[in-house]
Amino acid sequence: MNSDFNSNNKSKLGVFTQIIELLDEISFFVRFILIINVILIILNIFIPHISFYLSNIPALTIKQYQFWRLITTSFITTNLINMIFGFIVWIKDAISLEKSLGTIRYIFIFIFNSIFINLLSCFLTFLFSSNSFELSQYSYIHKVNNSGIWPIIICEMTLLCFNNPDSKIKFLFVPSPIRAKYYPFIIIILLMLINNFRISFEIISGFLYGIIYYYLLQNKFSISEETSKRLENSWIFRCLIGLHGFMIINKVHQIMNAAKVNIESSFERNGNFQEKEMGHITSSNQDYMAVNDQNNNNVHTLEEINANSNNNN
Repeated sequence: MNSDFNSNNKSKLGVFTQIIELLDEISFFVRFILIINVILIILNIFIPHISFYLSNIPALTIKQYQFWRLITTSFITTNLINMIFGFIVWIKDAISLEKSLGTIRYIFIFIFNSIFINLLSCFLTFLFSSNSFELSQYSYIHKVNNSGIWPIIICEMTLLCFNNPDSKIKFLFVPSPIRAKYYPFIIIILLMLINNFRISFEIISGFLYGIIYYYLLQNKFSISEETSKRLENSWIFRCLIGLHGFMIINKVHQIMNAAKVNIESSFERNGNFQEKEMGHITSSNQDYMAVNDQNNNNVHTLEEINANSNNNN
């Protein structure tokens, strides 16, 4: 009995420790998104119409020039289950991506994707639900449903699917990994099950935009490391750099170099060192797609390095 009790306590402590480590590992902008989502979903309970002012309502976004909705809509999820499920699926990949790109570059990519996904959603709404563009039905304030972070998640999953379709991904609590090419479709099916077999234009837009980005936009819309460094020294970000989890470019380089050394020594010990793999890793910080692929393959290495650096500090 005592041994069973001790083992149960150890397992509970192990889960609790993992949660604490994950919370400590969360990078700056991912933490910001998480906090804002939690605050807004709580406010939406007491002030039900807050979602009306922040969500992407195409008639108001386009016809009334309320363009802030293209960005704010990604920070408010009106369904609590959708929000929890979304962060479980997205958070580890998002942390790795921010740590590989740097916080400022990740902010730029997130906002850029949010704007264009929601513009595409407005376009689809105009094509297939033109009555939604009638301003008369929005003459009064009412509660709206909003997908929040999910279009961004679907976009990133679609990019992963096209960039490295045969890579294997650990999906939630499923014991065996699944191939990346099936990942976005599984997520969309699960969302349909959660939402009574309904799928929003925002989710469809995230999927379509991921395809468009892969074939037409990758490597065309980003900011360079030099620009990112200048922004780090600007008055806007200077006061934020010292905050926990803010990834400056120099710190990104330190992590990537440490990962390179770690992987190189691992290959050398096994006698299987391959130059092409190292070339892939060192070049992976150059664009969004390469980083996303490298993150999924080397996330455990980066986590070990960060844990070691935290212990040394």
